[in-house]
Amino acid sequence: MPKSDAEKAAEAQRVQQVQQRLAAAKVTRDQRKADAEFAFWSDVAAAIDGGEVKQTEACEAIGYKREYVRRQLIEHRAQAEARAAAPTSDSTD
Repeated sequence: MPKSDAEKAAEAQRVQQVQQRLAAAKVTRDQRKADAEFAFWSDVAAAIDGGEVKQTEACEAIGYKREYVRRQLIEHRAQAEARAAAPTSDSTD
């Protein structure tokens, strides 16, 4: 038996709601991954900049080549500057 127009509309609305929920979940996942990556490179940069380890020693510990770590640290520092310059949304006006 074919579906009525009301059933088709209800099904389409349900699918759209699920798609929106999944899209929002993906945005949340991507943000968490970006935050975790930023935190990781913050730790690496702090250890190297603070003199705890040399860059080659950090590379050995995390399993990345020195050139990759160098490029990631450059990118991380640019991200850190951008985050510091960005206005915060936690203000209570």
